[in-house]
Amino acid sequence: MQPEQTRSDLDTTLRRWWRGTVRCRQCVTIAPWWKFPPTSHGTPRYGLMILGEAPGRVSLDNGRGFSNPRNLTIRRAFARAIAPRKLELEELFYLTDTVKCWPASPSGANRVPRESEVRNCIARHLAPELKIIQPRLILAFGARAARAALGYSIKLSLAHGIPHRNLDGVRVIPLMHPSTANIAGMRRAGITSIADYENRLARLMRAELRRLLPGGE
Repeated sequence: MQPEQTRSDLDTTLRRWWRGTVRCRQCVTIAPWWKFPPTSHGTPRYGLMILGEAPGRVSLDNGRGFSNPRNLTIRRAFARAIAPRKLELEELFYLTDTVKCWPASPSGANRVPRESEVRNCIARHLAPELKIIQPRLILAFGARAARAALGYSIKLSLAHGIPHRNLDGVRVIPLMHPSTANIAGMRRAGITSIADYENRLARLMRAELRRLLPGGE
């Protein structure tokens, strides 16, 4: 954990970064630029980061990242990893996305972010955010998040759950997102079900928290 003064400076720098991010209108393809409020990001002080692809409609409506039905798999895994303690994911992790705005389809459903949106957001927002947080660990959910965290591409079905180092030496663990669209990829990675995914993720989180936090938290 960082000293109190450092934590205060970190919070101030993040607020300044977030004001610029909220005002961003770079990608006209992603209007009306719906973003999570800064209060939804969790805690940065442990240097533990969860990185997703982009906000989804359900999570935005909840005002809480990683809270749609499939993302609750991640939250359940975390709860099992820290049991018997009862903490929310945001109490230990800093939560963010590669693309900060919700990529909506014309019908109002979630869509995959465009490569131009990914490039713009990494350069303008994610890269500065990583410099501020200086994470010791990034759990990157999805291929775009893994590529953004690592700085290079990997085959996610082969790299799932395997620690890597990014170009700055940060420990990054690429993970498949537990969505129905990824079922085939999970099977290629040897994951037999969502329950199996949750079990594996809980074990991974428990091991990483014991390794990185004082007293194993």
